Amino acid sequence: MLKVTLERPWAWLVGAGMLASTLGAGTAWSYLRTAQHSVVESLRDAVPIAFELERVAQLTRELIPEIQASQKVAAQLEVEVEYLERETRTMTDSQDEAKSQMQKLRAALEQPGDSPSGERHSFGDRTFSRAEIEQDLSRRLERYENAAVQLQAREKLLVTRRQTLTAAVEKIRQYQRNHDALVEKTESLRGELKLAELAADAHLIDFDHSKLQAAKTLAVEVEKRIRTVQKLVEGQTVGGDIPVDADRRPVSRRFDDYFGQAPAASPSRDAK
Repeated sequence: MLKVTLERPWAWLVGAGMLASTLGAGTAWSYLRTAQHSVVESLRDAVPIAFELERVAQLTRELIPEIQASQKVAAQLEVEVEYLERETRTMTDSQDEAKSQMQKLRAALEQPGDSPSGERHSFGDRTFSRAEIEQDLSRRLERYENAAVQLQAREKLLVTRRQTLTAAVEKIRQYQRNHDALVEKTESLRGELKLAELAADAHLIDFDHSKLQAAKTLAVEVEKRIRTVQKLVEGQTVGGDIPVDADRRPVSRRFDDYFGQAPAASPSRDAK
């Protein structure tokens, strides 16, 4: 078997060249990719599940700074939107006021003046000629047009910022929901892993039945010995009931009665 190590990189080149020359470049590359996938899968299977769960938890915790950074950006966008809204309202109010004043000047040009000649108009404590009113109206209109362009740009910028803020807030909420779901999933997987480990430990429990049977046999033997000792103690006990019906007949009489035999006649002394 060809042994290739990282300390000898030339061996990889030699092995790859031999494989390519034998099987062809396409087939050799397929073999190499399959071998690489097999090695990766073997290494992945060798990693404990608890370690992988801890990696998931670590990656989930690393999402928190990103969420906080996104929340900071969203807060800055929100503040910017508030300032744009305020500036837009101020510019709109200013434009409305400028338009109202220009309308007064424009109306004065359509009417005869307050002076006897009708060429001068009074505004406040002062009077102005028609030419002065036209010049002032021209300057005001030019400022109004420039301000209108700026206001339109502000309004477009405000719309864009609002859309950006809405998208950012929704993205943060979605990110937060994903984070919470990962936390919940990790805890659930930890619980399932714990149950699986407990179940595996239960399968590892194996009793030695031969030892159990030997213990039972020994218990029976011990019980027999105890009973034997008890019998011996009972046999050695002195005393008890008085033998009222004790048979005190001679043994010959007890033998004859037991076997139903009549006693033999004894020889007469006279016969002698």
